[in-house]
Amino acid sequence: MQHEPGDRLDVLLMLGTSQLRGSSARALALAERLPAQRIALRVLTTEPIRGLKKRLKKADLRTSRYLNWPVLGPLARQFLATDFKAHPPEIIDIQHRSLHPVGAWLARRLSVPYVVTMHDYLRERERFVIDRQWCQRVIAVSDSVRTELIERTRLPEEMVTVIPSGVLPPPVTELSSLLTSGRAPVIGTAGPLESGKGLTHFLRSAVRVLKARPDAMFVIAGSGPEERSLRRLAMDLQISHAVTILPNLLDFTPALRAMDIFVLPALKQGLGSTILDAMARGLPVIASDSGGVFSVVVDGVTGLLVPPKDEVALAERMRFLLDNPDRARALGAAGRQRIIDHFHIDRMVGATAHLYRQVSAPAITTTLPAAR
Repeated sequence: MQHEPGDRLDVLLMLGTSQLRGSSARALALAERLPAQRIALRVLTTEPIRGLKKRLKKADLRTSRYLNWPVLGPLARQFLATDFKAHPPEIIDIQHRSLHPVGAWLARRLSVPYVVTMHDYLRERERFVIDRQWCQRVIAVSDSVRTELIERTRLPEEMVTVIPSGVLPPPVTELSSLLTSGRAPVIGTAGPLESGKGLTHFLRSAVRVLKARPDAMFVIAGSGPEERSLRRLAMDLQISHAVTILPNLLDFTPALRAMDIFVLPALKQGLGSTILDAMARGLPVIASDSGGVFSVVVDGVTGLLVPPKDEVALAERMRFLLDNPDRARALGAAGRQRIIDHFHIDRMVGATAHLYRQVSAPAITTTLPAAR
């Protein structure tokens, strides 16, 4: 039995890390907006998230720190299952695969279906195995993530549904003027400071740009394990005077407002919310032509694409936009319109609520066929 659109549905939303990144932005957007879709929401986190209680006024919010701990984890899970047993959710939404083992265990214990969201690609030797009785759907953020996931896991195609991330475009009155004369142009990127995000290539490209445009400034917004090495690299490249790293932000909006050009140098990206936010603000974007970025950036139409790791090409595209501000603004306007038309937050929330109602049922009595 499927829930009808008017029925109220009880959902447990499991959030992972509090680190600011596209996956957490998507999860928080869902948590804020799903109650308007007649979803009674309970939100479970593994660590406190600053400002979360204020943002999620209509959700039952709880934190269980030890769920993924090797020694205390089993005990924490038992307490959690006991707590939910009297009033279990009708569906569990695991918003990051790091919580999949815990979420799948809880679904089995409570006898409720679950869905899990894949924001990115599996690592080289990573295995991903669903519970074939209780997992009702895997959500992929892009066609690229879906295709690779099916190839790697042999999941049935009908099990994996694409729901792209969505953002709320700000009104035109809140957009910044881009590449205006009389001030230094700002080229920026944002996201977790991790290996694989292409940030060293971003800095090395900046060296080339600064030789032609010494007035340019570069911003990296985000936190992560690579922060110290990135600061050291900027010093070694003798560009630290032109580079600002902004860690510990609650959201990237202030950083994006300061930028004239947004760069996504990641070597392979599922489809992060950050590039969508940048495009929604009308920023011209330059991105690596790999992964889910193809679904949003059309080269020369809604942004510019460069081969991953190609520092020369990246620097050339940066200089092109700096030297052609009218063209840069036109690309930014086209990118913003693409977000409005295809990646609006209401699309993501509506599609997610619809999926919940499709897969929720009072009891699960069949199992999926074994993967070949």
